[in-house]
Amino acid sequence: MTPPDIDFAKALLPGKELHDYLRTQREAGAVVETTFAKRPAWLIVGNDELSAAFRDNAAFPAGEQYQRTIEPIQGRTFQSMDGREHHVYRKLATPAFRSRAVEAFDCEGLQPLAHEMIDRFAGNGEADLVKEFTGIFPFLVIARLLGVPRDAEYGLMRWSVGMLQLNKRSARDFTEYMLPALEERRRAPREDVLSALLHSEVEGRRLTDEEVLSHIRLLFSAGAMTTHEAIGNMMYALLTHADALDAVRADDSLLDNTVEELLRWETPVAVLPRMTLTGTQLGGVEIPAGATALFAITAANRDPAAFADPDRFDIHRPPDIKLSFGHGGEHSCPGIHLARRSLRVATAALIERLPELQLLDETAARPSGCTVRGPKSIPVRFRPASLA
Repeated sequence: MTPPDIDFAKALLPGKELHDYLRTQREAGAVVETTFAKRPAWLIVGNDELSAAFRDNAAFPAGEQYQRTIEPIQGRTFQSMDGREHHVYRKLATPAFRSRAVEAFDCEGLQPLAHEMIDRFAGNGEADLVKEFTGIFPFLVIARLLGVPRDAEYGLMRWSVGMLQLNKRSARDFTEYMLPALEERRRAPREDVLSALLHSEVEGRRLTDEEVLSHIRLLFSAGAMTTHEAIGNMMYALLTHADALDAVRADDSLLDNTVEELLRWETPVAVLPRMTLTGTQLGGVEIPAGATALFAITAANRDPAAFADPDRFDIHRPPDIKLSFGHGGEHSCPGIHLARRSLRVATAALIERLPELQLLDETAARPSGCTVRGPKSIPVRFRPASLA
Protein backbone atom coordinates (compact mmCIF):
# COMPACT_ATOMS: atom_id res chain seq x y z
CA MET A 1 0.00 0.00 0.00
CA THR A 2 1.35 3.42 -0.97
CA PRO A 3 2.22 5.64 2.01
CA PRO A 4 0.03 8.74 2.39
CA ASP A 5 3.01 11.09 2.59
CA ILE A 6 6.54 10.68 1.24
CA ASP A 7 9.82 12.54 0.93
CA PHE A 8 10.74 12.54 -2.75
CA ALA A 9 14.45 12.88 -1.95
CA LYS A 10 14.61 9.42 -0.33
CA ALA A 11 11.53 7.35 -1.17
CA LEU A 12 11.91 4.36 -3.51
CA LEU A 13 8.27 3.50 -4.36
CA PRO A 14 9.03 0.54 -6.68
CA GLY A 15 6.87 -0.51 -9.60
CA LYS A 16 3.28 0.73 -9.52
CA GLU A 17 3.65 2.37 -6.11
CA LEU A 18 5.09 5.61 -7.49
CA HIS A 19 2.56 5.85 -10.32
CA ASP A 20 -0.36 5.09 -8.02
CA TYR A 21 0.83 7.75 -5.59
CA LEU A 22 1.23 10.36 -8.31
CA ARG A 23 -2.22 9.54 -9.64
CA THR A 24 -3.75 10.34 -6.25
CA GLN A 25 -1.80 13.59 -6.15
CA ARG A 26 -3.06 14.56 -9.61
CA GLU A 27 -6.62 14.06 -8.40
CA ALA A 28 -5.94 16.84 -5.87
CA GLY A 29 -4.62 19.22 -8.56
CA ALA A 30 -1.99 19.76 -11.24
CA VAL A 31 0.34 21.38 -8.66
CA VAL A 32 0.32 20.08 -5.08
CA GLU A 33 2.38 20.61 -1.95
CA THR A 34 4.68 17.76 -0.88
CA THR A 35 8.06 17.15 0.79
CA PHE A 36 11.60 17.07 -0.56
CA ALA A 37 14.63 16.61 1.71
CA LYS A 38 12.43 17.21 4.77
CA ARG A 39 11.29 20.59 3.46
CA PRO A 40 8.06 21.73 1.79
CA ALA A 41 8.10 21.46 -2.02
CA TRP A 42 5.62 21.86 -4.85
CA LEU A 43 4.98 18.85 -7.08
CA ILE A 44 3.97 19.54 -10.70
CA VAL A 45 2.04 16.55 -12.01
CA GLY A 46 -0.08 17.96 -14.85
CA ASN A 47 1.25 17.63 -18.40
CA ASP A 48 0.24 21.13 -19.52
CA GLU A 49 1.57 22.70 -16.35
CA LEU A 50 4.90 20.88 -16.53
CA SER A 51 5.28 21.79 -20.22
CA ALA A 52 4.84 25.43 -19.25
CA ALA A 53 7.30 25.12 -16.35
CA PHE A 54 10.01 23.61 -18.58
CA ARG A 55 9.67 26.57 -20.95
CA ASP A 56 9.80 29.15 -18.15
CA ASN A 57 13.45 29.24 -17.13
CA ALA A 58 12.99 32.67 -15.53
CA ALA A 59 10.58 31.25 -12.95
CA PHE A 60 12.26 27.83 -12.69
CA PRO A 61 16.01 28.33 -13.34
CA ALA A 62 17.66 24.93 -13.68
CA GLY A 63 21.17 26.21 -13.01
CA GLU A 64 20.47 27.17 -9.41
CA GLN A 65 19.50 23.64 -8.40
CA TYR A 66 22.57 22.07 -10.02
CA GLN A 67 24.86 24.67 -8.43
CA ARG A 68 23.67 23.58 -5.00
CA THR A 69 23.82 19.83 -5.57
CA ILE A 70 26.08 18.34 -8.23
CA GLU A 71 28.44 21.25 -9.05
CA PRO A 72 30.64 20.87 -5.92
CA ILE A 73 31.63 17.39 -7.17
CA GLN A 74 31.09 17.57 -10.93
CA GLY A 75 32.41 21.09 -11.46
CA ARG A 76 30.85 23.97 -13.34
CA THR A 77 29.10 23.10 -16.61
CA PHE A 78 26.35 24.58 -18.76
CA GLN A 79 23.99 22.42 -16.67
CA SER A 80 24.51 24.70 -13.65
CA MET A 81 24.30 27.96 -15.63
CA ASP A 82 21.40 30.08 -16.82
CA GLY A 83 20.85 32.86 -19.34
CA ARG A 84 23.61 33.97 -21.69
CA GLU A 85 26.32 32.11 -19.79
CA HIS A 86 24.38 28.86 -20.28
CA HIS A 87 23.90 29.64 -23.98
CA VAL A 88 27.64 30.23 -24.61
CA TYR A 89 28.86 27.21 -22.65
CA ARG A 90 26.22 24.95 -24.14
CA LYS A 91 27.42 25.97 -27.62
CA LEU A 92 30.99 25.20 -26.57
CA ALA A 93 30.16 21.77 -25.19
CA THR A 94 27.39 20.38 -27.38
CA PRO A 95 29.45 20.01 -30.58
CA ALA A 96 30.97 17.03 -28.77
CA PHE A 97 27.55 15.34 -28.96
CA ARG A 98 27.46 15.94 -32.72
CA SER A 99 31.11 15.27 -33.51
CA ARG A 100 32.34 12.86 -36.14
CA ALA A 101 33.45 10.60 -33.30
CA VAL A 102 29.85 10.26 -32.09
CA GLU A 103 28.55 9.68 -35.62
CA ALA A 104 31.18 7.03 -36.30
CA PHE A 105 30.61 5.25 -32.99
CA ASP A 106 26.85 5.33 -33.54
CA CYS A 107 27.29 3.56 -36.88
CA GLU A 108 30.23 1.28 -36.09
CA GLY A 109 30.79 1.02 -32.34
CA LEU A 110 27.55 0.71 -30.40
CA GLN A 111 26.45 -2.67 -31.71
CA PRO A 112 29.88 -4.37 -31.46
CA LEU A 113 30.23 -3.12 -27.87
CA ALA A 114 26.81 -4.50 -26.94
CA HIS A 115 27.65 -7.91 -28.41
CA GLU A 116 31.12 -7.87 -26.83
CA MET A 117 29.50 -7.49 -23.42
CA ILE A 118 26.83 -10.15 -24.03
CA ASP A 119 29.55 -12.60 -25.13
CA ARG A 120 30.78 -12.63 -21.52
CA PHE A 121 27.62 -14.20 -20.09
CA ALA A 122 25.58 -15.60 -23.01
CA GLY A 123 26.81 -19.13 -22.32
CA ASN A 124 25.73 -19.12 -18.66
CA GLY A 125 21.98 -19.52 -19.06
CA GLU A 126 21.30 -17.10 -16.19
CA ALA A 127 22.40 -13.54 -15.41
CA ASP A 128 21.58 -10.37 -13.56
CA LEU A 129 21.23 -7.98 -16.49
CA VAL A 130 21.97 -4.94 -14.32
CA LYS A 131 25.26 -6.39 -13.08
CA GLU A 132 26.30 -7.87 -16.43
CA PHE A 133 25.02 -5.30 -18.92
CA THR A 134 22.75 -2.34 -18.15
CA GLY A 135 24.95 -0.99 -15.35
CA ILE A 136 28.09 -1.10 -17.52
CA PHE A 137 27.22 -0.59 -21.20
CA PRO A 138 26.40 3.18 -21.12
CA PHE A 139 29.58 3.97 -19.17
CA LEU A 140 31.74 2.08 -21.65
CA VAL A 141 29.99 3.95 -24.49
CA ILE A 142 31.17 7.25 -23.00
CA ALA A 143 34.66 5.89 -22.28
CA ARG A 144 35.10 4.78 -25.89
CA LEU A 145 33.75 8.05 -27.23
CA LEU A 146 36.40 9.79 -25.14
CA GLY A 147 39.11 7.54 -26.58
CA VAL A 148 40.10 6.07 -23.20
CA PRO A 149 42.42 3.02 -23.43
CA ARG A 150 40.50 -0.25 -23.03
CA ASP A 151 42.45 -1.30 -19.92
CA ALA A 152 41.37 1.91 -18.14
CA GLU A 153 37.65 1.79 -18.96
CA TYR A 154 36.45 0.02 -15.81
CA GLY A 155 38.52 2.25 -13.55
CA LEU A 156 37.00 5.30 -15.18
CA MET A 157 33.55 3.79 -14.73
CA ARG A 158 34.14 3.19 -10.99
CA TRP A 159 35.29 6.78 -10.48
CA SER A 160 32.29 8.05 -12.42
CA VAL A 161 29.86 6.08 -10.26
CA GLY A 162 31.68 7.36 -7.19
CA MET A 163 31.25 10.96 -8.36
CA LEU A 164 27.53 10.36 -8.83
CA GLN A 165 27.51 9.33 -5.17
CA LEU A 166 29.25 12.66 -4.36
CA ASN A 167 32.55 10.95 -3.49
CA LYS A 168 35.32 13.56 -3.60
CA ARG A 169 38.11 10.95 -3.72
CA SER A 170 36.61 9.52 -6.90
CA ALA A 171 36.54 13.01 -8.39
CA ARG A 172 40.24 13.51 -7.55
CA ASP A 173 41.24 10.14 -9.01
CA PHE A 174 39.23 10.87 -12.15
CA THR A 175 40.97 14.24 -12.57
CA GLU A 176 44.46 12.85 -12.01
CA TYR A 177 43.88 10.22 -14.70
CA MET A 178 42.33 12.54 -17.27
CA LEU A 179 44.73 15.53 -17.10
CA PRO A 180 47.56 13.86 -19.07
CA ALA A 181 45.05 12.81 -21.74
CA LEU A 182 43.87 16.42 -22.06
CA GLU A 183 47.45 17.63 -22.50
CA GLU A 184 48.09 15.00 -25.18
CA ARG A 185 44.87 15.84 -27.09
CA ARG A 186 45.68 19.56 -27.08
CA ARG A 187 48.98 18.76 -28.79
CA ALA A 188 47.62 16.08 -31.12
CA PRO A 189 43.81 16.06 -31.57
CA ARG A 190 42.09 12.80 -32.49
CA GLU A 191 38.65 11.88 -33.80
CA ASP A 192 37.14 11.56 -30.32
CA VAL A 193 34.82 13.50 -28.04
CA LEU A 194 37.65 14.62 -25.78
CA SER A 195 39.36 16.38 -28.68
CA ALA A 196 36.05 17.92 -29.77
CA LEU A 197 35.57 19.44 -26.32
CA LEU A 198 39.11 20.78 -26.18
CA HIS A 199 39.06 22.43 -29.60
CA SER A 200 35.49 23.75 -29.77
CA GLU A 201 35.44 27.56 -30.04
CA VAL A 202 32.60 30.07 -29.58
CA GLU A 203 33.01 33.84 -29.70
CA GLY A 204 36.78 33.54 -29.50
CA ARG A 205 36.94 31.35 -26.39
CA ARG A 206 37.51 27.68 -25.66
CA LEU A 207 36.92 25.51 -22.62
CA THR A 208 39.72 25.37 -20.07
CA ASP A 209 41.06 22.01 -18.90
CA GLU A 210 38.94 22.18 -15.75
CA GLU A 211 35.83 23.08 -17.78
CA VAL A 212 36.51 20.15 -20.13
CA LEU A 213 36.83 17.81 -17.15
CA SER A 214 33.57 19.14 -15.70
CA HIS A 215 31.73 18.47 -18.95
CA ILE A 216 33.20 14.97 -19.18
CA ARG A 217 31.85 14.31 -15.68
CA LEU A 218 28.52 15.61 -16.96
CA LEU A 219 28.59 13.07 -19.80
CA PHE A 220 28.74 10.30 -17.20
CA SER A 221 26.19 11.75 -14.76
CA ALA A 222 23.57 13.08 -17.18
CA GLY A 223 24.32 10.63 -19.99
CA ALA A 224 25.57 7.26 -18.84
CA MET A 225 23.62 7.05 -15.59
CA THR A 226 20.23 7.89 -17.09
CA THR A 227 20.82 5.58 -20.07
CA HIS A 228 21.74 2.79 -17.65
CA GLU A 229 18.40 3.23 -15.89
CA ALA A 230 16.51 3.52 -19.21
CA ILE A 231 17.88 0.21 -20.53
CA GLY A 232 16.95 -1.46 -17.25
CA ASN A 233 13.45 0.00 -17.44
CA MET A 234 13.13 -1.23 -21.02
CA MET A 235 14.08 -4.80 -20.13
CA TYR A 236 11.67 -4.78 -17.19
CA ALA A 237 8.87 -3.48 -19.43
CA LEU A 238 9.44 -6.09 -22.14
CA LEU A 239 9.94 -8.97 -19.72
CA THR A 240 6.66 -8.17 -17.98
CA HIS A 241 4.76 -7.69 -21.27
CA ALA A 242 5.26 -10.93 -23.20
CA ASP A 243 3.18 -9.75 -26.16
CA ALA A 244 5.41 -6.71 -26.64
CA LEU A 245 8.59 -8.79 -26.33
CA ASP A 246 7.33 -11.28 -28.91
CA ALA A 247 6.29 -8.48 -31.27
CA VAL A 248 9.66 -6.73 -31.11
CA ARG A 249 11.55 -9.99 -31.48
CA ALA A 250 9.51 -10.78 -34.61
CA ASP A 251 9.76 -7.29 -36.12
CA ASP A 252 12.66 -5.05 -35.11
CA SER A 253 11.14 -2.13 -37.02
CA LEU A 254 8.96 -1.74 -33.90
CA LEU A 255 11.99 -0.89 -31.79
CA ASP A 256 11.99 2.86 -32.44
CA ASN A 257 8.37 3.15 -31.33
CA THR A 258 9.07 0.87 -28.37
CA VAL A 259 11.85 3.20 -27.24
CA GLU A 260 9.49 6.18 -27.41
CA GLU A 261 6.80 4.35 -25.46
CA LEU A 262 9.28 3.24 -22.79
CA LEU A 263 10.49 6.83 -22.31
CA ARG A 264 6.87 7.81 -21.70
CA TRP A 265 5.82 4.83 -19.59
CA GLU A 266 8.86 4.62 -17.26
CA THR A 267 11.25 7.50 -17.83
CA PRO A 268 14.65 7.21 -16.09
CA VAL A 269 14.34 10.69 -14.55
CA ALA A 270 11.04 10.47 -12.72
CA VAL A 271 11.08 13.69 -10.70
CA LEU A 272 13.47 16.57 -11.39
CA PRO A 273 14.05 19.19 -8.65
CA ARG A 274 14.16 22.87 -9.63
CA MET A 275 14.32 26.13 -7.66
CA THR A 276 11.85 29.02 -7.76
CA LEU A 277 13.98 31.96 -6.70
CA THR A 278 11.40 34.69 -7.25
CA GLY A 279 8.18 32.76 -6.76
CA THR A 280 5.47 32.27 -9.36
CA GLN A 281 1.96 30.99 -9.98
CA LEU A 282 1.30 27.76 -11.86
CA GLY A 283 -1.94 25.88 -12.32
CA GLY A 284 -3.68 28.37 -10.05
CA VAL A 285 -1.25 27.62 -7.20
CA GLU A 286 1.19 30.10 -5.67
CA ILE A 287 4.72 28.71 -5.44
CA PRO A 288 6.70 30.91 -3.01
CA ALA A 289 10.15 32.38 -3.60
CA GLY A 290 12.99 30.09 -2.57
CA ALA A 291 10.85 26.97 -2.82
CA THR A 292 11.73 23.68 -4.49
CA ALA A 293 9.56 22.74 -7.44
CA LEU A 294 9.48 19.06 -8.34
CA PHE A 295 9.05 18.45 -12.06
CA ALA A 296 7.18 15.12 -11.98
CA ILE A 297 8.03 14.01 -15.51
CA THR A 298 6.76 10.50 -14.95
CA ALA A 299 3.38 11.88 -13.78
CA ALA A 300 3.06 14.24 -16.74
CA ASN A 301 3.87 11.37 -19.11
CA ARG A 302 0.93 9.44 -17.64
CA ASP A 303 -1.52 12.34 -17.48
CA PRO A 304 -4.84 11.05 -18.92
CA ALA A 305 -5.49 14.54 -20.26
CA ALA A 306 -2.51 14.03 -22.59
CA PHE A 307 -2.39 10.27 -23.18
CA ALA A 308 -5.18 7.73 -23.62
CA ASP A 309 -5.03 4.76 -21.23
CA PRO A 310 -1.75 6.19 -19.87
CA ASP A 311 -0.78 3.33 -17.54
CA ARG A 312 -0.74 0.79 -20.38
CA PHE A 313 2.62 -0.06 -21.98
CA ASP A 314 1.63 0.01 -25.65
CA ILE A 315 4.44 -0.25 -28.20
CA HIS A 316 1.95 0.51 -30.98
CA ARG A 317 0.94 3.84 -29.42
CA PRO A 318 1.43 6.70 -31.93
CA PRO A 319 4.49 8.77 -30.92
CA ASP A 320 3.53 11.98 -29.15
CA ILE A 321 5.24 14.80 -27.33
CA LYS A 322 6.59 13.64 -23.98
CA LEU A 323 8.64 15.47 -21.37
CA SER A 324 11.35 12.88 -20.72
CA PHE A 325 14.14 15.07 -22.14
CA GLY A 326 12.80 18.45 -20.93
CA HIS A 327 10.91 19.15 -24.16
CA GLY A 328 11.12 22.78 -25.22
CA GLY A 329 13.14 23.90 -22.23
CA GLU A 330 16.39 25.86 -22.29
CA HIS A 331 18.02 22.98 -20.40
CA SER A 332 16.65 20.18 -22.61
CA CYS A 333 19.06 17.27 -22.98
CA PRO A 334 21.60 17.70 -25.83
CA GLY A 335 22.42 13.99 -25.87
CA ILE A 336 18.97 12.84 -26.96
CA HIS A 337 20.17 11.13 -30.13
CA LEU A 338 22.93 9.11 -28.45
CA ALA A 339 20.62 8.11 -25.57
CA ARG A 340 17.92 6.85 -27.92
CA ARG A 341 20.40 4.99 -30.10
CA SER A 342 22.10 3.37 -27.11
CA LEU A 343 18.73 2.25 -25.78
CA ARG A 344 17.65 0.84 -29.14
CA VAL A 345 20.92 -0.98 -29.84
CA ALA A 346 21.14 -2.45 -26.34
CA THR A 347 17.55 -3.71 -26.46
CA ALA A 348 17.99 -5.26 -29.91
CA ALA A 349 21.20 -7.02 -28.92
CA LEU A 350 19.80 -8.45 -25.67
CA ILE A 351 16.64 -9.90 -27.17
CA GLU A 352 18.54 -11.26 -30.19
CA ARG A 353 21.34 -12.93 -28.22
CA LEU A 354 19.31 -14.28 -25.27
CA PRO A 355 16.65 -16.67 -26.65
CA GLU A 356 13.79 -17.83 -24.41
CA LEU A 357 14.54 -14.88 -22.12
CA GLN A 358 12.43 -14.84 -18.97
CA LEU A 359 12.40 -12.86 -15.74
CA LEU A 360 13.12 -14.87 -12.58
CA ASP A 361 12.00 -12.35 -9.95
CA GLU A 362 9.54 -9.63 -10.98
CA THR A 363 9.59 -7.98 -7.55
CA ALA A 364 13.38 -7.60 -7.54
CA ALA A 365 13.33 -6.13 -11.06
CA ARG A 366 10.76 -3.40 -10.44
CA PRO A 367 12.09 0.09 -11.22
CA SER A 368 12.53 2.12 -8.04
CA GLY A 369 13.48 5.63 -7.01
CA CYS A 370 11.63 8.93 -7.11
CA THR A 371 14.31 11.00 -8.86
CA VAL A 372 16.57 8.78 -11.00
CA ARG A 373 14.57 5.57 -11.45
CA GLY A 374 15.39 2.07 -12.61
CA PRO A 375 15.81 -1.58 -11.53
CA LYS A 376 18.60 -2.50 -9.12
CA SER A 377 18.57 -6.11 -10.30
CA ILE A 378 17.09 -7.98 -13.28
CA PRO A 379 17.61 -11.73 -12.69
CA VAL A 380 16.88 -13.66 -15.88
CA ARG A 381 17.11 -17.13 -17.42
CA PHE A 382 17.71 -17.86 -21.12
CA ARG A 383 18.91 -20.62 -23.40
CA PRO A 384 22.73 -20.67 -23.23
CA ALA A 385 24.57 -19.65 -26.37
CA SER A 386 26.21 -23.06 -26.77
CA LEU A 387 22.74 -24.60 -27.11
CA ALA A 388 21.22 -21.83 -29.31
